[in-house]
Formats: sequence, C-alpha cells, structure tokens
Amino acid sequence: MNGSHSSFTPLPYIIFAMFKILLADDNPNILSFVQPALEREGYGVLTAADGVEALHQWETEHPALIVLDIEMPDPNGLAVCRKIRDAGDSVPIIFLTVRDSVSDLELGFSLGASDYISKPFDIRELLARVKARLPRPLQEFGNCLRVDALRRVVMVRNATGSWVVADLTPREFDLLNYLVTNAGRPIGRIALLEAVFDIPGDSDIETKTLEKHVWSLRQKIEPNPKEPRFILNARGVGYKFDPD
Repeated sequence: MNGSHSSFTPLPYIIFAMFKILLADDNPNILSFVQPALEREGYGVLTAADGVEALHQWETEHPALIVLDIEMPDPNGLAVCRKIRDAGDSVPIIFLTVRDSVSDLELGFSLGASDYISKPFDIRELLARVKARLPRPLQEFGNCLRVDALRRVVMVRNATGSWVVADLTPREFDLLNYLVTNAGRPIGRIALLEAVFDIPGDSDIETKTLEKHVWSLRQKIEPNPKEPRFILNARGVGYKFDPD
C-alpha cells in the first residue's frame, strides 16, 4: 500500500464478472436445454458428457460451480463429486438426478453436494439454485477487505479504520478476482497466466510477470504485505486466496 491509498480513477467501462459453470450430463437434450439458459444469465458454460471429461474440465478450467448428473457414465456423478472433495475443493456442486430416494439424497450430501434437483425440473428453479450457490458480487473478508466484482472495486481499511478504495490496475483486479472466485483452491502459475494474462506460462519471463503482479497486489490489499493473510503461496503449485 506504500503507506497510503491513491485516489481511484473509474474505468471508462465496467466488465461484469463472468462465472464459469461446468454442466456435466450425458443427455444431449439436457445440455442443449440448460446451456443456453445459463448463458442468457451471463454465465460462461463448460460442458461434459461423462465423468472423465467432467474431471478434466474441473482440473483445467476451475469452474465456480458444477451442475452434475449423478447417472453419467463411469465415473458417475457421485464418484466425480467424491474426487473433487477428496482434493480439498469446496466448489459448489448441484446434483441433477432422476433418483429421489432418501438414501440417494443422504449419499449425495454426505459426499459434499451443495444442492440437489430432480429431473424433470423447471429451468427457473435450477437458475435460482445456481444463483444462490454462487459467490456474491460484493464480498467482505476479515473485516478489512472488500471485493465488488460487478463494479470492479476493491476496498481496504486504512490505519484509522476507514474504508478506502485500493488503486488496483485492471490486471491486478482480474488477478485478485480470479483468486477470490476460486477461494481456498490452489491455482497453478500456468493456469493463472492463461486465465488472467492470456499468455502461456512456459518461460521464466512470464512467471516473473505473475510474481510481480502478486507482489504489487499484496502491497495494496494486505494488512501486512510481508506476512500475507489473503494471497498465499501454494507450495509447488502457485497461489491461493484464503478467505478466512
């Protein structure tokens, strides 16, 4: 923060945060029905027709939410959910299923499902559940950091306890917002370079670019940049945002 917070100059336009949603179902009718409905709501949609592709999309694209069919070809939705939770990922998962027994409900939630909707369903109900499970556009962390994804504004508390706007560059905001959207999940350096900087992460120059932005971001948002509270190093991987 360099001792003070610079005045904030509004961007000439607002870029609305686009959450990526993974829609995994082996029924092409479900995909063709649900995908455009999600896209009309402004979400970016990834699709998968089986468990293998669903896991690949999850590992490489880091979706903000997963809509997961239980009855997909092996590995089925329950196995996919188990693998995601075993990896320590708390991404919201909404199960789609024709099953409605109490035992299936109990198993799904015991594996870490966030919600459950039975087929056939009203698309408005699914959209409402998706919206309810996604991170809120304005989030506050530790009573000292606020991130407004819609207005692209970040605020921190200064030495007097007042909220002031952090003077982030557009790229710094994109980096922070990506980490916040994936809070608690270690994100690899290559994934960050490709998602935020739109460049491959296969050289020392690009890696140094990422490290420079992380250093600058910490100076502007961390209560103590020398001992980061929010943007942490993920050893052997990259970085993660700690919301607690």
